[in-house]
Amino acid sequence: NEYKSYLRMNDNTDTFMDNNILIHKLLIPNGNLTYEQIATQDMSGGEKKLINDFVYMLEKSKQLFTQLRNLPQHGQYNWQIHFSRTFDCFSKLWKFQQDHRTLLDTKYGLRRWQIGEIASRIGQLYYHYYLRTSDTSYLHEALIFYLAIRQRNYYGDVDDDIMQVKRLRYYARFLVVALLVNKLDLVSELREELRGLIEEFSHTHSTRDVDEWKGILSELSSFTTALSHVSVNRADTSPVSLTHRLLPENMVEPQKHLSPSSPIKLEHALIVGMKMGQPKMTELSIDMFRIGTTLERNPKSLPTSANPVKQFLYKPTAEQVLCSLAETCNDLSHHSAQLIYFSGCCIEYKEMAGNQEAYSSCYGLSFSHRDTTKKSSEYSRELLHAEDLNPFLRYPTLLIIDCDDLNYDFSNVSPAFKQPVLTLISPKCIPHAFKGNDLGSLLTMFLHCPLMAFSMICGVQTLKESQYRQGLKLLNNTLGEIFAVINTSKTTHSHLIQLIDDPFLRLLILRFIFCRAVLDLHTAFKTEEYYPMSSPKINMAEVIVKIRRNIISMANVLESVILFSE
Repeated sequence: NEYKSYLRMNDNTDTFMDNNILIHKLLIPNGNLTYEQIATQDMSGGEKKLINDFVYMLEKSKQLFTQLRNLPQHGQYNWQIHFSRTFDCFSKLWKFQQDHRTLLDTKYGLRRWQIGEIASRIGQLYYHYYLRTSDTSYLHEALIFYLAIRQRNYYGDVDDDIMQVKRLRYYARFLVVALLVNKLDLVSELREELRGLIEEFSHTHSTRDVDEWKGILSELSSFTTALSHVSVNRADTSPVSLTHRLLPENMVEPQKHLSPSSPIKLEHALIVGMKMGQPKMTELSIDMFRIGTTLERNPKSLPTSANPVKQFLYKPTAEQVLCSLAETCNDLSHHSAQLIYFSGCCIEYKEMAGNQEAYSSCYGLSFSHRDTTKKSSEYSRELLHAEDLNPFLRYPTLLIIDCDDLNYDFSNVSPAFKQPVLTLISPKCIPHAFKGNDLGSLLTMFLHCPLMAFSMICGVQTLKESQYRQGLKLLNNTLGEIFAVINTSKTTHSHLIQLIDDPFLRLLILRFIFCRAVLDLHTAFKTEEYYPMSSPKINMAEVIVKIRRNIISMANVLESVILFSE
């Protein structure tokens, strides 16, 4: 095959239809032949049949692709059936154009950009499969196809407005995949190529269309700046490529199963991003990107098929979130756990203050994208309260609330179904020096890459490779000691013991506790309102006594020990 494929390409080249059965008359633009024109061409009957079959497969693949794209994000059964049919159709179409390229070029008028469109859609299918399953091996297959399109310059001969837009969209999709596989050098190259294509695009299109693409380019620049805010350099100043996915050396493994009940496994994660002003790429904010990649194993060292399924919702309505939570409960299996992550803002709906029969507080997570300073009865529908989540806690749950200026602790999330529930909550506020959404939220950064977050609050933007390795070793030792305290302490809540069995949940919980301890010792975080909270509460006094020396040692590696109280 011309490209590698993770899924088996179907080698059966049997045609899809009889020569006399045509669904409808299809006009293919840009000089390709219609069915009627094919019938009148000076070709053999076999050649006409092959070209008719190709045109049919091309149209059928587009129909199936559109149907698959329009399916709802949640629910597995229908999606798997549709994907199988769509991928099978594209596999046959790809092999068919390979086997009959000369005929299609000379008699049908096949253009290189049309081959690129087929390859691009196969790449999109792999990316779609990754989004549905979280298996990063499919993400790498998407990268293979996108790279091949670029290397073979399939979009090099575009000569109309529609194809210029398709080429730009291909670059936008390619950039997202390159970011997800952590190919930052490739991202830089693609960004410059996209900049040149947008400039070319500006010569023939309206200012509005051009501004939209320039906005995407600006978003990409902000996104990559946030990702590389803290860099690690070798001795020759070249950057070190880092992965923040789960690695064997970063896993804190228990010597035995801790919980008296059966072990649980994180099966599903709902990741909701609602924060205004954060760097984003397409519909993926920096916080969503970080928490999403944290829930994935490194494909080079661990099996990726065991990653929890993730669903991303960017600026959804409250109704969409509740619908997704209900679908998740329907899909989870026995001994499964779920993660619910919210990145947004918390506001007060004052008109509810005197009418709190249903809710204990007039504060809630805001899903409104309008001016919330104005009073409106509609705002009550756009808030999500702690009590709204209770019906969906029928399975073990880790709930993470990362909100700006959080003045409501969500302690009213109560497990009514005798299932373990742990809520991790961002600080009510943070010091002014660390405010702003340019780099993403502080708590999520600690959950994603604690050493980078530690460096940021120390004011360190560049680490030597030796510093990074030494700091990482200290961090892993510290997380191990935190786990030992939780394991042996008589005050550890049973919910925490049950949830910490899963490697992903364990990592997030340990990093949260590390974050809480670091901020407690940092001189800029002086009061309780600067500290993250949890429900049930975690006994931090025992933890800090145990790991204080390690944190001071980490600060010493970064030459920032003056910022921490001994």
